Amino acid sequence: MPIFEYNCLGCHHSFEQIVLSTRERVRCPKCDSSSVEKQLSVFRSPGSRSEEPTASTGGCGGCSPHGCGCH
Repeated sequence: MPIFEYNCLGCHHSFEQIVLSTRERVRCPKCDSSSVEKQLSVFRSPGSRSEEPTASTGGCGGCSPHGCGCH
């Protein structure tokens, strides 16, 4: 089931909603307005590369074939 993120143009409330059909009318759960805008969703997983520490972001000089700058 697709879950979409929306922002209400009336009260600026952000919310998620399961949408089963393209003809389904989405309404804000806070103010009941139908004036909503679909937002771009960003998916992340616990093991994504941006969360893994690297030598360049770990605070050390990084490793090379001749040794490690951390030690």
